[in-house]
Amino acid sequence: MTAAAGGAPLEAALFDMDGTLFDSEPLWDVSLADLAAMLGGRLSAETRRRVVGGNLRDTARIVQEDLGVEADVEESAAWLLERTRQLFALGVPWRPAARSVVESVRRQGIPTALVTSSHRVLVDEVLAQLDPGMFDTVVCGDEVTHPKPHPEAYLTAAERLRADPRNCVALEDSAKGIAAALAAGCLVVAVPEDGGALADGHGAVVVPLETVTVDRLASLLAARTG
Repeated sequence: MTAAAGGAPLEAALFDMDGTLFDSEPLWDVSLADLAAMLGGRLSAETRRRVVGGNLRDTARIVQEDLGVEADVEESAAWLLERTRQLFALGVPWRPAARSVVESVRRQGIPTALVTSSHRVLVDEVLAQLDPGMFDTVVCGDEVTHPKPHPEAYLTAAERLRADPRNCVALEDSAKGIAAALAAGCLVVAVPEDGGALADGHGAVVVPLETVTVDRLASLLAARTG
């Protein structure tokens, strides 16, 4: 465990996937635009922003509402899932500095979890492109009863790692994900590509991903708990 002087130990690091560690949002841009076209319309920029960090069914519903289309939400969600899986299978790049952050945490012996709203079929496409064992546990959006912004996914990850959520740091990039991690009791570090999109932090500490270090995470946790 790593801790700054006088602070609680950093028991685990919990990472969101899309937009936080991996530059997958452009792939979602494509699949969402394709879904809108399949439904006979074009997705607005505002609706694209609304669905960031959301679960698949809600995303399909919001897209249909935006287009004014009446269609089966489950069918639209299934179509979107398969189209996104096809794109993920072609390769999902790391965000700059993201891999080094995860690897530095692991070198310190701190347990890691991937906590995502994406379905397992998408997550498995990403994991297949990584070194085995990079994450000690993975919690997917279709493996919880209540997806983000509910705290269940983060609470589940902490429980699996036998960590106190209050001594865990969660890295996120969306308002929904931040709300979920905060509700679970975690210290939340927001690392959005567009810092202005989370200017007030929504309760998280906003920092550039390339400046994240284990010592900085431990210090932020110590400052909160000290």
